[in-house]
Amino acid sequence: MLVSCDFRNRNHDSDLQSLYAELDREIARSHEYDLIKERRIDSLKLRLTMTDDERRRTEIVNSLIDEYNAYNADSTLKYINYNLGRRHVKGIPGEYTRLVIRRGDVLGHAGLFPDALAEMVSIPPDSITDELKEAYYSTYCAIWQYLAEYTADHETGRGYERRRSIYADSLRQTVDTTSFNHFVYVMAEHARNGDPDKAIHELEQSLKKYRSGSREYSILASTLSYIYKTAGRPEEYKHYLVKSAISDIQGAVKENVSFREMATLMFEEGDVERANKYLKKSIADANFYSALMRNAQSGKMLPVIDEAYSGVQEELHGRLRRMVWISSVLSFILLITVVLILKQIYSLRKAKDRVSAAKDKLSELSEELREANRELGSKNAELREFNRTKEQYAGLFMEYCSTAISSLQHYQQGLRIHVIQGGNRAGLLKKLESTEISDSLLKNFYVRFDEAILNIYPEFVEKFNSLLLPDRQVILKSGELLNTELRLFALIRLGIDDNAKIAEFLRCSLATVYTYRSRMKKRAINPDGFEEAVKEIG
Repeated sequence: MLVSCDFRNRNHDSDLQSLYAELDREIARSHEYDLIKERRIDSLKLRLTMTDDERRRTEIVNSLIDEYNAYNADSTLKYINYNLGRRHVKGIPGEYTRLVIRRGDVLGHAGLFPDALAEMVSIPPDSITDELKEAYYSTYCAIWQYLAEYTADHETGRGYERRRSIYADSLRQTVDTTSFNHFVYVMAEHARNGDPDKAIHELEQSLKKYRSGSREYSILASTLSYIYKTAGRPEEYKHYLVKSAISDIQGAVKENVSFREMATLMFEEGDVERANKYLKKSIADANFYSALMRNAQSGKMLPVIDEAYSGVQEELHGRLRRMVWISSVLSFILLITVVLILKQIYSLRKAKDRVSAAKDKLSELSEELREANRELGSKNAELREFNRTKEQYAGLFMEYCSTAISSLQHYQQGLRIHVIQGGNRAGLLKKLESTEISDSLLKNFYVRFDEAILNIYPEFVEKFNSLLLPDRQVILKSGELLNTELRLFALIRLGIDDNAKIAEFLRCSLATVYTYRSRMKKRAINPDGFEEAVKEIG
């Protein structure tokens, strides 16, 4: 249970702090709300000058009275008196009396109580119709309530309170239970008579019907805060008091009690700065409205709060002087520390420069080493390629020699058998003149040569064709690995550039070799650099 109560109190405090912050933000915007109010008033004044219709003028003046009500008492009275002096208004049943009652209400709010009571007494009883009784009794309730609040004499104040109670009872018998005045005066009377729960319930339900910023919302929230205060429920009292103050700002209400109450509350809670700000706001609003009573009430608190505020300011100045002295000492210590740090930074920078120079030197050496490694890797790759090529040629040579030796042995064996079997001379000459064996050996050699070339240079044909014009490229027959032209340039790729050696290898004439080389250059994309490009095929 203790934990629950503590948690609830923390939530209340958090909500209140949020409301206080919202109130401060709205105070900062109060000028904006005043401008909105002034624009509405200026619009009504303009419309008043633009119409000659008496009925319409009466409606516009009544709207001006509503706008000035709780904003500026002098202007409200000015337009009430203006309508009271018009012949058209006097011809509207009950309108003249309604305006007189309203004038009494404004005088009461302004703190001109004798004038307000004189105004109300001047109203002939027979002019108070059933429709006007609510306004009549509620105005009397308000005047006597303001007198009770204003007087410092407790006995006199109780007398005023009794008179207010009488009119509240008359109001209770007159108004509908859904009427705004029923909630403000009758329900408040219930709370005074010891039944606050019923009043709180009905007021909270009624409050939901109005928006913050309306005069009704401000009054109902203020009444709720008063009832919660008398019921000994401080958190709810503060909550609705702040709500009422916020609504007063949003509605540009200058005749308010909320800021004087907020100033008192903040002073009691020790927040002197806010108390001073709210009290000055209360005085400024009362001066603007011309509310003598509110000014007098706020004026009683001003010296107390001002003295406390001055004390707080003096204490702050003392703290400031101490802080300046401490800051000076700390600044001196900081200056010495900065000098030492700068010296250390200078030393570190010099050391860093030395390290950086060594690092740059090491980086240069590392780059040289990497370059040497790259060159070594390239040489190793070339060496591996050379060894692979050498192995290919060695294998080709041995295979060809072995095949040639075997063919010669078979050829010799054939001749021997021919002689032994008594072969004639003509048959022997025929065998000796036959090129079948040499042709077979040569064909086999070329196949092995083609395979070796394509094994060493797998993309030889594609790369060779890439050096030729698109429509002049070499096209191999089905089953061919290389043709005579390609073998010629394969020999050039292998480093055999001598035409005689090439002719001997290909078993053709020197003229044929010249022709092949000349024709192929003409088919090349770059004839001048063609054979050099062939030597670079990888």
